[in-house]
Amino acid sequence: MKNWRFWLLTLGFDAYWALAVGLRERGELIAAAIAVLALLLSPNGSRWPLLTLAILGIALDSLWLALDLFHFSGSHWLPLWMLSLWLAFACWWRTLMATLKLPVSGLIALGAIGGPLSYLIGAQLGAMQLQRSAALVYPLLACGWAIYLPLTGWILRNR
Repeated sequence: MKNWRFWLLTLGFDAYWALAVGLRERGELIAAAIAVLALLLSPNGSRWPLLTLAILGIALDSLWLALDLFHFSGSHWLPLWMLSLWLAFACWWRTLMATLKLPVSGLIALGAIGGPLSYLIGAQLGAMQLQRSAALVYPLLACGWAIYLPLTGWILRNR
């Protein structure tokens, strides 16, 4: 993939994330349509693995909700905008994995730092509220993401 395309897709996903988290329920149908379009524009052979990545992310967030670590504004379960965000993330993540080819240790570090950081920013934007102390929530998120990202790498490599 050309370097400019990677950066354009990354900028696009960052804008998507900001709009999905910023608009939440007010923009969830648009967020869902964009995520489904991203899946449909993905290569045929990668659609099932991408759905698997999204489902695993949704399961991870569902675990955090079941443990009452946080909740999303206006919802007792994962809102549609968050489900859409997981699907869009999976589509973008496939591109990132194909471009960067990170080793497992890099995926662990990226997950442990980047995952909790996105939730921290989401909480600052009012998209979610912590139900437990940050000293408990963010290390648990770091552990979850440190497992999730290497698992996604394995799934994408072995599809």
